[in-house]
Amino acid sequence: MTTALWTPEHPQTTGETSPSTFHPRVDPATIRRAMSRVPTSVAVVTASLDGEPVGMTIGSLTSVSLDPPLVAFFVFSGSSTFAQLRRCEQFCINVLAEDQAEICHGFARRDGGKFELGEWKHHEGVPRIANAVATVLCERESVFEAGDHLGMLGRVTDIEFSDNRPLLYYRGQTSQLHNRDL
Repeated sequence: MTTALWTPEHPQTTGETSPSTFHPRVDPATIRRAMSRVPTSVAVVTASLDGEPVGMTIGSLTSVSLDPPLVAFFVFSGSSTFAQLRRCEQFCINVLAEDQAEICHGFARRDGGKFELGEWKHHEGVPRIANAVATVLCERESVFEAGDHLGMLGRVTDIEFSDNRPLLYYRGQTSQLHNRDL
């Protein structure tokens, strides 16, 4: 099998290639379709603003640094919930377990009642979801623009984790790991 090369001057490839499609000019819908094939964890970010709980489901979460311990997540810049979250000094990233899909869907909605779902505990006034795969308590470091999204960088101040199996997001829907040996 030969390697196919692409250049702007010669957009046609030669040789054997995989059945995948190459898009030299990528539109947002194509990016969304391609990235939906990458399974991700599902998390809910929670905080307390003026004594009231606030939270939302996120799909892009990453560990940024171990020393100092930093994590980041990204949300659409037009999110009204994120406008509240970014005002909070502390927040918690709750990585959901496979049996917590209802919480995922509840926190993705705009209507109320989100904090009536699931079981809760609090740490330093910040709501945490009980039985999550991990709960990562953070102090807000910064909020930054990233195209049509905003990112929040948090310094990890406390972390708890369990052996619960994670809830995944794949091809536009929640899913579970099928390999029970993992």
